[in-house]
Amino acid sequence: MNSDPKWYIVTGASSGIGRSIATTLLNRGRNVVLTSRTVSKLEDTVRDYTNDRYRIIPWDLSDLSSLNDYAKTVKEQVGVISGLVHSAGTQKTIPLAMTTKNRIDAVFNLNSFAAMILVSLFSKNGYFNNEGTSFVLISSMAAHEGAVGKAIYGASKGAIEGFMLPAAAELVSKKIRLNALIAGIVETPLAEQFLSKATEEQRKALEKSYPLGFGEPEDIAEFAAFLLEDTSKWITGQKFVIDGGHTVRAV
Repeated sequence: MNSDPKWYIVTGASSGIGRSIATTLLNRGRNVVLTSRTVSKLEDTVRDYTNDRYRIIPWDLSDLSSLNDYAKTVKEQVGVISGLVHSAGTQKTIPLAMTTKNRIDAVFNLNSFAAMILVSLFSKNGYFNNEGTSFVLISSMAAHEGAVGKAIYGASKGAIEGFMLPAAAELVSKKIRLNALIAGIVETPLAEQFLSKATEEQRKALEKSYPLGFGEPEDIAEFAAFLLEDTSKWITGQKFVIDGGHTVRAV
C-alpha cells in the first residue's frame, strides 16, 4: 500500500527529460501524474511500477483553452499537488524567412504559454499543498546563445525565464517555490531531430564545445528531483545552468 500522500506532475513524461524525471521520482518512492499526448508511450514509461504510485492523464497541453479542465482532472484524481515539472516542449528549426504567426504560436503555446498557465492554475487555493510546493520549468541554452533557425525556440524558452522570477516573488507567500533549469544539449529524441540535420563536421564541433560531453536525461532529472524535494526548501526564483561545461569551455 502507498502511504505517501504527495503527488507530483511531470509533463512531457513520455520521452526524453520528462520521462527521466518521472522515473527518477518513482524510483524515489514518489507519486507521479504523467502527462503527454500519447497514452501508449506514457504506459511504457511506467511499465515497471505499481499503479497505485502513478496516474496517467494524457492531454494536449498546447490546447490552452483546455488547461483549466486539465487542472480540474488532476485535482479530481489525486487531490492537491506538491510539485510540477513542465518538461513538455517542441523544438522546431524555423529560419526567420519562414517565420509565421502560426509557427510562432505552435512553439510558444506548448513551451511558454502552457507553462505560465499551469503555474497559474496549480497555484490557486485547493490545487497545491499549502505546507510546501515546488514548480520547476525546463529551459534551454538556446535562449542564451545564437543558433541558426532557433530564434523562435530560443525566444519561447527565454519567455519562461522572464516569467519565472516575478512569478516566484508572487508565489513565495504561498510557500510555493519556482525555479528553472537551463539545459545544454541533452541526448533525447527531441535533440536528435536537431542534431540529425547537422553535418558530421558540425556535430563534431558541437560535441567539442561540451567539455563534459552531451548530457543524458538523468543529468537533468536528478537536479529537477532535488528541486522538488524538501532538501531544496530554501531555494526559489533561481535559474540553474546544466550544460556539461559548455559556457566555461576554452575558446
